[in-house]
Formats: sequence, C-alpha cells, structure tokens
Amino acid sequence: MKIATIFGTRPEIIKLSTLITLLDKDFKQILIHTGQHYSYEMDRIFFEELKLRDCDYTLNIGSGSHAKQTGKMLMKIEKVLLDEKPSIVIVQGDTNSTLAGALAASKLQIPVAHVEAGCRSFDRTMPEEINRIMVDHISDFLFAPDENAFKNLINEGITPGKIYLVGNTSVDACLRTKDLFNNETPDYSLEKGNYILLTLHRQENTSYGGLKGILDAINIISDKIKVLFPAHLRTRKVIEDHQMEIGKNVILTDPMGYKDFIELLASSKFVMTDSGGIQEECAVLNVPCLILRDNTEWMVYVEMGKNLLLGTNQEKIVEGVMDLLDNDQKLVEMIEIPSNIMGNASEYIVSIIKNNIK
Repeated sequence: MKIATIFGTRPEIIKLSTLITLLDKDFKQILIHTGQHYSYEMDRIFFEELKLRDCDYTLNIGSGSHAKQTGKMLMKIEKVLLDEKPSIVIVQGDTNSTLAGALAASKLQIPVAHVEAGCRSFDRTMPEEINRIMVDHISDFLFAPDENAFKNLINEGITPGKIYLVGNTSVDACLRTKDLFNNETPDYSLEKGNYILLTLHRQENTSYGGLKGILDAINIISDKIKVLFPAHLRTRKVIEDHQMEIGKNVILTDPMGYKDFIELLASSKFVMTDSGGIQEECAVLNVPCLILRDNTEWMVYVEMGKNLLLGTNQEKIVEGVMDLLDNDQKLVEMIEIPSNIMGNASEYIVSIIKNNIK
C-alpha cells in the first residue's frame, strides 16, 4: 500500500512527525511538502531537529492570497497524486495545504484521512475554520483528538462510522522531543519560572491595529516580568514597518526551532499565544496558557481550566495577566488540574489505516 502525506507548515510538520516515522516502517509513504512555510526558521530546522527524512516532493508554493496559494497547491498536488496513485492521502489540521491536499485527493476518488478532525472555534471569519469544516466533510477517515471534536462531527451529520476518537498527535510529538533533545537552550538571562513566553501570528492579530493593542498591553506587563517573544516573520515585519515600540523587558527574537522553543515553554511561568498548536503543547507540558483570541478550537482545555481565554482587548489582557501575577495560587490551581490527554494517537491511526485500507 502507498500512502501520501501532505503538509506545508511548521505545526503540521511537528504534529505529523511521530506519525510519519511510524508510517515509514509499515508502508511506502510519499511525503509531499507544499512549501506554504518555506524559510529555514519556519521549516527546514524542524526536519533536522525532529530527525525526519527528506520529502519526496517539495512544491515551493510560497506565500500569496488564500485563493492563489490554494489554487497553485491544488494543481501541483493533483499532478503528484496522478503520478503516484496512492491508496490514501493523509492531511493534518486546518491550513491551506490541508484543504488543497484533501480537495485534490477527493476529486481523484482517493480516500482522505484527516488528522485532528472536528476541532471548531465556531468563528467562520477565521480562514482556518472554513478549512477545517470543508476538509472534514470530504474526508473518509476522521481522526478526532478529543470528545468535543468527536461530538462536533456527529452534530454536523458526519457518518459515525467514519469518525475515530484517537487522541492528540501533539502529545506524541511533545513526548518524543524528550527522547530526542537535551536541556540546552539559548541563554537569554532568564530565570526558570520567572518569565512569560509570547507568540503572535494569526491574521487578525498581525494587522497594525490588532498588533499594536496587544503589544501595548505586553509592554505594560513587561514592567513586572520579562517577556520572551520569538516573533513570526510576518509579525516581525509589521513591527518593523510601523516602528512599533517594544518594552525594554521584552526580548524580541527570531523564530525558534522546536527544541529550543519547547524547552523555553516548559521553563516559563506561563505562555501567552494565539496559536492552536501551542495551546496543545502547554496542556501536554502542564504550563498555563493564556489565549490571545476571542475564541479557540481547543475549548476543551479552557473548559477544564488548564487554559484561559484572555481575548484581544488591551485592558482585559493587562487585567487578566496582572491578576495571575498577583495571585500565584491561581496558577498553581491551573497546573494541578489533570489534562486527561490521550496519548499514542499516532499508533492508533496506523492501526486503523492497516485494518481499513487494502
């Protein structure tokens, strides 16, 4: 059996890393990289650190509008699938690469397996939400990470026999890093447990207006505690183009590799982010996560009290963070809540594919 696994961004590479390694042991696997992320900092370094083999196809799509990017991916992915004729196509998450891969396969009558199916923010202004919904409704195997995601798929009328509650591949990836990496991280003169780790990359938070309000809040917060801010390339460009003020206790760095980032995440007091993947990593590593969005596809962690949905309003961000900094007991309570995260998702997915695809 031949399997084609399609991805194109940092989060997909990370979340698929354990699954890719397992699939290579049992199947002929074709790795197709769309090139949605294409810089060393956002792409190649993850292959090196996660000890993944080279891709069989790199499509070099690059940046562009959603329509242009997805359209170019569709044409190039279709050609590869026609040449390779895989028995199944695997996609992950909610990116344009995910959508293009699933669409191309579905049009060619190739079964589609969607890893991380059923996640919903219920906000259709988010491009990622549209991608998730469309991919789920054309997939043949829907691998849900948790019960909330499973229920979402049932509520949308998807045939229950297509849905598998397998757990979260992010758990597998995080745990695998402990075996691959040492504890050496860049020296930013930070004291363990006495700094905040910040990331921002989503479209709604990287417009000038959205980003300025959040950074103004961060500058106020940084008067009380240091903030380490590995900036996404797009975010960094907005900051530089508008000469936005960065507080003296905000350490602005280039994007990091997975090894350094995970080590710094695990040693932080808490994390502030708009990333879905980092919300998962925080739950796995038991680090409180404050979400700089008005909604999230990972409400399961918010509902159990592990993560806090902070929003994007400047005053509310400052108020929420200061409350935690002034009350360590609240952070302790967040840490003490069990995550109840399912592991071994990658192994479960491999077994389902073995039993259902000939």
